[in-house]
Amino acid sequence: MSTATETRHTAKPRERDRLERALQAITGRALTEVRITRTRWSDDDLHWVAMALTPGPVPGAAPREAPLAQGGDHRRIGQLLGDAFPHADWNAAQDYDVTAGVLTEHVTHMPMRLRGDEL
Repeated sequence: MSTATETRHTAKPRERDRLERALQAITGRALTEVRITRTRWSDDDLHWVAMALTPGPVPGAAPREAPLAQGGDHRRIGQLLGDAFPHADWNAAQDYDVTAGVLTEHVTHMPMRLRGDEL
């Protein structure tokens, strides 16, 4: 048995649509992506931190960040996605593609110049 955690999870179409509607109800906007992580702000309190992205103003434009209410919206989005994807590694940051229904572990790559002998 493998103990490795999957880094990509896909919601079934019905669940994807439900999540899209719930996220729109929380933010009041159509979203394309949600980036979310849990963080510890004190010795024993875990908090959700979310960033919600809306489509750009014109096709092909960069997405825009949607404002979220301090604490409440972050927590509601975190609980919504946490319940929908219980097998995700919530100790790592996650990116949720709202239109595709895909949750992917957020990976930050080190710049090439910091990986070689250039230092």
